[in-house]
Amino acid sequence: MKQLKHTLVFIALISFASCDNEDTNVDTSFISGFYQIASITSNEAVDLNGDTETSTDLKTEIDDYFKDNDYAYDLEIRPNTTNDTEFKLISIYFPEPNLSFDFPSRPQGYVEFAKNSVGYQYEFENDKFTLMPSDNDFIQVLSLELANDNKIQSTVSKSYYDFEIEDWKTLEIVIVYRKLD
Repeated sequence: MKQLKHTLVFIALISFASCDNEDTNVDTSFISGFYQIASITSNEAVDLNGDTETSTDLKTEIDDYFKDNDYAYDLEIRPNTTNDTEFKLISIYFPEPNLSFDFPSRPQGYVEFAKNSVGYQYEFENDKFTLMPSDNDFIQVLSLELANDNKIQSTVSKSYYDFEIEDWKTLEIVIVYRKLD
């Protein structure tokens, strides 16, 4: 009887381990690499740069962040060819506002956007990413999925200072990333 119990426990452990291995053996090589923001659209028109014009196209509102950004990447999916680890990690680089009211020539405020980042461990299945919880108050990723072979689409929630209302506003933002060669 004891041997039967041990055999059943052993079979259960083997079954559990083999199920666990199925999740980690998903091929991610076709999505691994570096991506750049192709488009970034807000659910509301806002004035993020203080030019008194509102838009849902955040590339025009955060223009200094995207200027001279031809070779920079905004999303990295590991493992990739630049590292030798099998660790599944997504690094998201996103514009973070640095707001100042200290300039006499700009009493309404002045903003510059810096590149900030957050990393997530992930699982990938059925063209969708499942991100593991992260201690991150920088950005909330609502969804992240494969759009096609060279593009990934994400929806995020992020707070930005809107110069039109002179207050912070939480936006739902759709980002399309294109893979860099």
